[in-house]
Amino acid sequence: MFNPSQITLGEVSSTIRDLSVVVGIFGIAWKSRGWLEAAKKFFERLTTFMDTVENDSAYIRQGMHTLLSNHLTHIEADLKKMTHRQVRATDEEQDLYKTDDLLET
Repeated sequence: MFNPSQITLGEVSSTIRDLSVVVGIFGIAWKSRGWLEAAKKFFERLTTFMDTVENDSAYIRQGMHTLLSNHLTHIEADLKKMTHRQVRATDEEQDLYKTDDLLET
């Protein structure tokens, strides 16, 4: 039979510690459930988006038109600017780079 007068402080503190561990594990599991659901929804949305992109030819044409008419011209212009600013290595530096590459492999 349960007799509260025979309970020691060690037993009480041990019970409290055990309960706090169990409650902590449940709390962590509850919080991580929310993160896992958010990750699952993100990948579901990503899969839906990729299916739309792969199967919708109008979407593909619009995307390629944007890429070719807008982004590609900017990329080419930036590359031209970069090539004019580029400092060329001398023949001696090129030889050093080649020997360094050979030594690394």
